Amino acid sequence: MVFPADFTNKRQDSRVNTELPVRISIGSQFTLNGQIRDLSAKSAFIRIRHSIYLQLNDEVGFAIQCSRNVDDAIVGLARISRLAPGEGFAIYFTKIDEGSLSRLKDFVSD
Repeated sequence: MVFPADFTNKRQDSRVNTELPVRISIGSQFTLNGQIRDLSAKSAFIRIRHSIYLQLNDEVGFAIQCSRNVDDAIVGLARISRLAPGEGFAIYFTKIDEGSLSRLKDFVSD
């Protein structure tokens, strides 16, 4: 791919292409399972099989399972930043506890 001379990459964080299971919760009564396609310290793209009605900036809860140990999940809140019909959606993280943030940074930097 050729980029123009004035191109600047807006992504400043390292991204990891991966296949990790993720559980998304919408409100307190609805959850769905998906797969993380790529992950950074600030965002992720989630592939889902089901069509679901979401809008930009909707808040969702997430739990990314990065190992077999359930206690090692990366959990927090995020907002929808991009919708890709038929593929999934991108989220940007808005709230992650210190333990989850540490696990996320370790995973992304490996």
